Amino acid sequence: MKKVIRDLYDICSSDYDKHMELTGHYLAQNKIYNKVLPHMEEPIIDLASGSGYLLSLLCKDFSLVVGNDFSKEMIELVKKRNLSIPLTNKDVESLVLKDLKFNTIICCNLFYYIKNYKKSIKNWGDLLNKKGKIILIEEFPFIKPKSEEMDKHSKELMELVNPISIEAIIDIMKDGDFKFIKKYKTSIDKKHSLFGLVFDQNIKN
Repeated sequence: MKKVIRDLYDICSSDYDKHMELTGHYLAQNKIYNKVLPHMEEPIIDLASGSGYLLSLLCKDFSLVVGNDFSKEMIELVKKRNLSIPLTNKDVESLVLKDLKFNTIICCNLFYYIKNYKKSIKNWGDLLNKKGKIILIEEFPFIKPKSEEMDKHSKELMELVNPISIEAIIDIMKDGDFKFIKKYKTSIDKKHSLFGLVFDQNIKN
């Protein structure tokens, strides 16, 4: 299944980037980014950087930023932005970065692709310094993408995602020992919205 997802985004990376720009998704990401910005502290890693739109925003406000995406073609799109930051090409469910720790993990449009929540959240927690935060950005309801760019990919994409409610995401993160801090919302269009969810490590000691 992971290979199928990776292959899809390797094929549709440029179409996806155009779709996100033309349909207002990147504009919504910009709005949510500005809402969650006060919660962020560097060093920061973007777990699913896609074409690098969110990374480009991060690099304007922070100097210690790392980008990751498991699609090689998405990483190539990031490189075209000339951001001069480290980039990795790893699976987020088993992500290990030797000798690197972060104060903030951020990811956008990732959670619906995760198959093993427990394993993923544990690995993400291991990447964080004490009192680090995870910021998840997801759209809900998740709607089949419709545009000239994505129409030829949308059927396959919808077969690969597992959209769950924002409340379910919060519950899953709590089960993973993260404390829910704040929820932000902005409209993408009349049919669906983008949410920014902020979580803090549930430090017991």
